[in-house]
Amino acid sequence: MNSLELSKTVRRVSLVESIYETLAEAIVSGQLAHGCELNSVGLAKQLDVSRTPLREALKLLERDGLVQQVGNHKARVAEFSADDIREIYEVRLQLEAAAAERAAKRITADVLATLRAEADELHQHIGDVDWCERAIAYDLRFHEAIATASGNDRLRNEIRRYRLLVRSFCVITGKRTALQQALEEHIAILDTLATGRPAQARKAMADHVTARLEEALVWAGKRG
Repeated sequence: MNSLELSKTVRRVSLVESIYETLAEAIVSGQLAHGCELNSVGLAKQLDVSRTPLREALKLLERDGLVQQVGNHKARVAEFSADDIREIYEVRLQLEAAAAERAAKRITADVLATLRAEADELHQHIGDVDWCERAIAYDLRFHEAIATASGNDRLRNEIRRYRLLVRSFCVITGKRTALQQALEEHIAILDTLATGRPAQARKAMADHVTARLEEALVWAGKRG
């Protein structure tokens, strides 16, 4: 492969990744609803891209479970049954509990202090109008920080993949009461990390993921 061909490949990969990130964000934020059909002609026009990189991006979204292929090669935003949700959270539980256990001996004081300060700030301003949005943003930073602190890049990357799948549930089930409970669970996890207790950190994270599963299943039941 000559330099010109290589340059074209790099640009192509960057475009596919850009389309992937745009569509993934639209899916997990709820802009593209579960079950929504993804018309490739319309999407290509809306994103001002050709259909070839769009199709490649859709394949990546399908790989990560955010998109499903249906008859006649049509794509749609993935819909999740109660069994799907259980399976996703079961895998998430194993991954994130392991990350918390490892992080208990590896997370730095600075990272812990930042997470604690942000949690305290949220705790003190629960009545703010934009509190739910800030709580969801904190949830993302919280889990990413612990995954990173695990010191295992493969584990962190798998956690990121599964958190993509659950981010849409965070938005959909993100009622104030549920987010307040999740914040209390985050604080309990921070307590175990601060004292360097791997087994307790693992359990606290497992309890947290299990509680969030119950919220997602309630939503699935209401939707059904």
